[in-house]
Amino acid sequence: MKTNLELYKTFYYVAKNGNITQAANELMVSQPAVSKAIKVLERDLNTVLFNRKKDGVSLNNAGELLYKKIKQSMELIVSAEEDLMSLNNMEQGTINIGAGNTIMQRYLMPYIKKFHELYPNINVIVHTLVTGELIKKAQIGLIDIIFTHLPNNIPDNFEIIKIKKLHDILVVNRDSKYLNKIINKKDLEKLPLILLPLTASNRKNFDKFCNTNNIVIKPLMEIGNDLIVEECAQSGLGVGLVVKEYVQNKLDNKELFELKTSFNIEEKDLVCLLDPNRKNNIIIKNFVNLLR
Repeated sequence: MKTNLELYKTFYYVAKNGNITQAANELMVSQPAVSKAIKVLERDLNTVLFNRKKDGVSLNNAGELLYKKIKQSMELIVSAEEDLMSLNNMEQGTINIGAGNTIMQRYLMPYIKKFHELYPNINVIVHTLVTGELIKKAQIGLIDIIFTHLPNNIPDNFEIIKIKKLHDILVVNRDSKYLNKIINKKDLEKLPLILLPLTASNRKNFDKFCNTNNIVIKPLMEIGNDLIVEECAQSGLGVGLVVKEYVQNKLDNKELFELKTSFNIEEKDLVCLLDPNRKNNIIIKNFVNLLR
């Protein structure tokens, strides 16, 4: 590589801000130094990267192409710098936590609140995406710790820490005609099931159970939020598939009722996933210790 990395860093901040003065302020250098760095980079690459305007600059096609590549690299460098700062007695730094909406709402929020109380200067960034997308971000260093359900497709290089056993159950309201029946496996094919979509990690365990037992289900509804699944079951629209541990309060308060079944769906694990290259980060270690 013939071009100095500092030139690419300057390019990133100018492109991000669309303004040389603002970039200079972030880099804590003079405006002429930034302008000169951009000219040197364009000379080295033999390519004009910006359209110059009275109120700033904008990327041209070549600049857009370069920025897409540089942006990810710079974010990784910033992430690495934050990791180093985090070694300073938990007095500063960032942790990026990834989980689906269900796990975030039903399990993680009290721990995030407690972590913030213990370490108020640590910046907690929450990413709520499906597990596959979270893993992609973790693999390039943009997420530190992922929470998901097993079974799931987890790359071999991730460390898996089991946190809690979970149990899938079928629930209805007090007026349901299924409430006093014992449901067998084949009954599942006829029930008006209300499920999460196929992509949800919370659904995969149930699908595995059905496939293993040659059960062909035709859901009445597929809803992307487990809270709405509960509300639909509670209002009598059908039979909801939920995690018992997540709805225990509603079961105790007689807002939802668990159906009696002649079978048990295999229990699953709530786990956290760690990239082995980042598990020794002191912020991540302290968050995991809090869970334990």
